[in-house]
Formats: sequence, structure tokens, C-alpha cells
Amino acid sequence: MIQFLANECSDKNLMNVLALIKQVVKYLQILIPIALILMGTIDMGRAVIAGDEKKIKEAQKPFVKRLIAAVIVFLIPFIVSLVINLVASNGNTWATCWNSAESYQKIDVMQGN
Repeated sequence: MIQFLANECSDKNLMNVLALIKQVVKYLQILIPIALILMGTIDMGRAVIAGDEKKIKEAQKPFVKRLIAAVIVFLIPFIVSLVINLVASNGNTWATCWNSAESYQKIDVMQGN
């Protein structure tokens, strides 16, 4: 595995940047949907507490839009990874570097480099 990474992407800085980008995307993939769902829940809660049927119906539209946006934000990294893996099937070096960036950082940390 270490030999494979050394052949494909020998620049440690590039691999560390790619690993950082993957980590940030992973956190955003979780935090943004949670924030969107919380905001929608707060809006719906306000409408329900007000007890007005008209306000409840008005609050449902943005809530549904936020839920859809949360699902889309959650799935975007999966879709991007799927596309990269399809491109990587042709043996592209950049796609191999992208896919191995996270494991590279783990190996680098274990070796103390």
C-alpha cells in the first residue's frame, strides 16, 4: 500500500491537502443537513405553537424544501465519489490520488513523518 501511494502521488503536500479537503467535506456533509433540519423544525414548532392553521401550512413549504436540500447536500459527496471512481476505472493518477488521500494521511501519521 505504501509503495502504491509513493508511485501514484509522491507529493506529501498534495496528499495532505486532499486529505484535508475530504475531511472538511465529510464534516459539512453531516453539519449542513442537521442545521437545515433544525431550522425547519424550529419554524414548524413556531407555527404549531401559534396554533394558526394558515401559519402551519405556510411553514410546511420551507420545511419540505429544507428537507430536500438536506438530502441533496448529504448525497453530493457520494455522487462526486461515484463519478471519480468511474473516471478512475481508466487508471487516471489524479483519481487514484483523490481516492487514496485519506488513507495516505493515516499511514503518514502512523509512521511519524
